[in-house]
Amino acid sequence: MGHKMQKALLQTAGLACRLWLALYFGAHVAAHLNPETRLWVLSHDAFSGSAALDAGTTLLLGLIALWLVLGIYSRIVAMTGLVISTAEAALYGDAVLTPAWVAAALAVAILALTGGGRLRLHAGGWRLRDAL
Repeated sequence: MGHKMQKALLQTAGLACRLWLALYFGAHVAAHLNPETRLWVLSHDAFSGSAALDAGTTLLLGLIALWLVLGIYSRIVAMTGLVISTAEAALYGDAVLTPAWVAAALAVAILALTGGGRLRLHAGGWRLRDAL
């Protein structure tokens, strides 16, 4: 496999992971905004009972989904979103290790190695001090 083809494959993998994670976190936002709406099996029933905490989680996961679609600090944002949604499911939900969660965790791992992929607005890399 040539270098250009290998680079294109990594870029495509990064883009696919970014979009999958945006869909995964967006499903959580949709479930929080309208609990009767569950997008396939992507979202979980994890509500804290506190309107302020649920609203904050919804806002943060919505922002994370938007940043993933745009490709802004994809690695850091994806890891943050996975930690938040996992903690929410562990604390207030019934199941953490769902097939959708496993796919999201795998997508975060691939994204950590490949980067944001094609069509990203900002390639931040691992320079955390620039992201804060």
